[in-house]
Amino acid sequence: MKKGWAAVSDFDGTVTLRDVGDHLLLHYGFADKKTIEESYSLKVKVEDFMKRAFAGAALSEKTIADFVRKEVRTRPGFRQFILFCEASGVPFEIASGGVDLYADPFFKKHGVKVKSFFGRARVVKGGIRITYPFLRRTNLSDFKASRVARFQRAGRRVVFFGDGPNDFKAACLADKVYAAGRLLRLCRERGVPAEQLRSYARAADFIKKNS
Repeated sequence: MKKGWAAVSDFDGTVTLRDVGDHLLLHYGFADKKTIEESYSLKVKVEDFMKRAFAGAALSEKTIADFVRKEVRTRPGFRQFILFCEASGVPFEIASGGVDLYADPFFKKHGVKVKSFFGRARVVKGGIRITYPFLRRTNLSDFKASRVARFQRAGRRVVFFGDGPNDFKAACLADKVYAAGRLLRLCRERGVPAEQLRSYARAADFIKKNS
């Protein structure tokens, strides 16, 4: 018997309108547009790119937190979707190649808590050291897919939100996909059903109608 819905979401460029990591690197001159663009190749592991790119990014925790508060814009309906999930008993989690140093101030800004998987970032001399404790013997792409599969094994249908190539495996498994950017193009090219992600409110309506 089906137990209803669950939701799994990417963070950078999905919950936020721009990839926060990319935005930080570009804004402070630690990467250029060409380097960022190349990082979205299906051959590149997001977690490896993040470790390399931020290793020389001399940014303080305060600088990052201030940047998030001032510069990071949220996709419409996100906070309301979290509250909808809480009220409706829909498990919701975020799986991301992003890092806690900018995710924590983001959630604090919006006054919400979400079960999340982010890289751990620590300021060290001359840069930021990033580790991914949750990626034990796996990569980010497979990990996201495994979170979708886990809910499905528990008898739930899964809504997935994403925007990048590393979200594609999870999108292929999910029962409903909301996609933006590169993921939307990839789904269309490869025949994976996906609705364009404009607002999380559409997903709340969808779950209500299909529960």
